[in-house]
Amino acid sequence: MMLVAPVFSAKSMPVKIRIAAAIAITMVVAPILPPLPLVEFISGEALLILIHQILIGAIMGFALQLAFNIFVMSGHILAMQAGLGFSMMNSPQDGVQVTVVGQLYLMLATLLYLAMDGHLILIREVINSFNSLPIGTSGISTTGYWMLISWSSKMFLSAVMMVLPAITALLMVNVSFGVMAKASPQLNPFSVGFLITIILAFAIIYVTLPTLIPYFEKIMTDIFQLVQNILLNSAETISGSSAGVK
Repeated sequence: MMLVAPVFSAKSMPVKIRIAAAIAITMVVAPILPPLPLVEFISGEALLILIHQILIGAIMGFALQLAFNIFVMSGHILAMQAGLGFSMMNSPQDGVQVTVVGQLYLMLATLLYLAMDGHLILIREVINSFNSLPIGTSGISTTGYWMLISWSSKMFLSAVMMVLPAITALLMVNVSFGVMAKASPQLNPFSVGFLITIILAFAIIYVTLPTLIPYFEKIMTDIFQLVQNILLNSAETISGSSAGVK
């Protein structure tokens, strides 16, 4: 989970701190976990359990990454519409080049995530996962993986819906400049239209920023609910399989 989840997996986060945090959480949580299965330390069964536990943590972290990528994608869409697609910077979260608007939205999402104790909620969900889906040779079910993939398809829709008002406003501005250029070509409105579009884009971003807070809360609620549904569905699948074998 530490290698995949937002904030914990940031390139700016030293590996030693991640390892120390994982060890500290493990030492605190281990005494309250349910009884562990009795298996050979060096065996195929132990390796299978290890793989399943790694996948559970990776899926929980990846689900949150999908939520954060909604804001990055929204920034990309808005930047391209506003003519700021050429302005790129290195993201401290992923270490890749992103637009400045996408980086702005990512920073806002990260600050909201920390302010709402999202990292603590994630650690709590990881601890609860040992109760909802006990350690064993069975991990996330096929339905659980499909639930995650299905939710990822909503990422594109959510990104567009989040910046749709800003895109509509910028589209109206571009249409108005097109009408002016058609009505009076000698004025050449596109020579100053680029600068005006950028200024209006910043104004629109400033006006629409407060609306991102409730949207972020809804996305976080949906993501944590998705994680819980995946774990519960996997546990029910394992229970059903056990009952069928009996």
